[in-house]
Amino acid sequence: MKKCTNTAAILLAALISTPLYAAAPVSDATVNNASNAELLTRIDELTRMMTIRNKMQVRFQSQLDELGQELREMRGSLEVFENQLNQVEDRQRTLYQMLDERQNTPTAKPPLLTTTPTSGAVNNDEAAYRAAVDLVLTDKQYGQAITAFEAFVIDHPTSTYVPNAQYWLGQLLYRDKKRSEARAAFLIVTDKYPQSNKRADSLFKIGIIDEYSGNIESAKSFYQKTIEEYPSSSAAGLASKRLQAL
Repeated sequence: MKKCTNTAAILLAALISTPLYAAAPVSDATVNNASNAELLTRIDELTRMMTIRNKMQVRFQSQLDELGQELREMRGSLEVFENQLNQVEDRQRTLYQMLDERQNTPTAKPPLLTTTPTSGAVNNDEAAYRAAVDLVLTDKQYGQAITAFEAFVIDHPTSTYVPNAQYWLGQLLYRDKKRSEARAAFLIVTDKYPQSNKRADSLFKIGIIDEYSGNIESAKSFYQKTIEEYPSSSAAGLASKRLQAL
């Protein structure tokens, strides 16, 4: 009995001296740490790329906003210029009417030179011109006015009102956006009637038409000619502003 007890004690001591749990292999822990480090590196790289992309998107959006603002400002400037030009044209029409009336107001003649007209058709060209002008200023019948002025220059080619009629034609055709025809009418004034008081404005209007048509060099030439030949005119002031803007 004592021998069995000793044997059991020896076996128990052997079991106690043997480790119950083995430690985890060192190689497995190293692999797990390496994988975690690689994953963290990839996450950092993706985060950095996302940050860069977001910054680029913000920058591109900002540039698009700036371009949109510049485009709106350009459109606004064109609208302002159109309005200013229309206002100038309205003032010019009124001034031309006043000038025409002043130029055609009969002056007192010396007693020795007074004569009786032999024909009732002496002022026929004036009446025709007045009727055409009234279609513009009074009746606002611009299409009919174009026809009337075209008929006038054909029926009265030697009339002193022909330069004015040609200028009116240019104005009305330009209003209808018939720019090539308007240019031709203004060009007649500048080339055939150098003494006309409408010549400075005709030169300026040709410059405007050429600028809108994209012929910038020709526009500059007409603006410069307006400034050089009529330096004190309102047309020269407008031409100078347009020339500086080109």
